Amino acid sequence: MAPPSKLFVVVAIAFFLTIPTNAFDYSLQQSLSPSSQPSTQNFDVPQNVPKIDVPSENVPSFVKASMVGTMSKTKEFIQNVIEKRLAFSAKMDHYHKDCLETCKEVYEDAIDAMKKAIQDVEEENFYKANIDIGAMYSFIETCHDCIVDTNEKDDPAFQRFQKWAQGIASDCLEKVTKEYYKN
Repeated sequence: MAPPSKLFVVVAIAFFLTIPTNAFDYSLQQSLSPSSQPSTQNFDVPQNVPKIDVPSENVPSFVKASMVGTMSKTKEFIQNVIEKRLAFSAKMDHYHKDCLETCKEVYEDAIDAMKKAIQDVEEENFYKANIDIGAMYSFIETCHDCIVDTNEKDDPAFQRFQKWAQGIASDCLEKVTKEYYKN
C-alpha cells in the first residue's frame, strides 16, 4: 500500500485535474467587435475549493499536489485564453497586445517558480519554498496589474484565474511558513 503522503498527492492531483472543462464560461471578452469575436472558449478554474487541514508531516505533499494542479491549470489558461486572444491581436491596440504577451510571460515564469517550490519542499527547504511560492504569487499579480492598466480590470477570465491562483499560493505559503517556523 502507498504511504499516506503519496496517496494524498494522488488524490489532490486527481481533484485538480478532474474538474470539468465546462465548469466556467471564460468568454473571450476583448476589445473586439461582436462580429469579429471568436467563438466562446470555456476554461475552468475551481471555485470555493475547500481548505484542507494538512498535518505538518504532509506539508510537502500538499504543496506538491497544489503546485502540480496549479501548473496544469496555468498552462491551460495560457493556451485557452491568452494565446487565443493573441491570435486576434491584429484587432487590438498595442497596449492590449503587450499586456497579453506580458501575462503569458509572467504566467510561464510562475510555472517555473512552482516547479522550484516543488523541489524545495521535497528537499524540506521551506525557506526557499516560501520565496518561490511568493514569486509565483507576484507573477500572477503582475499580470493582474497589466490587465487593470489596460482598463480591462473587470475581465472575468483573468479576474477568476488570478483570484483562484493566488488563493492556492496563499494556502501553500501559510503551510510552508508554519512548517519553516516549526523547525
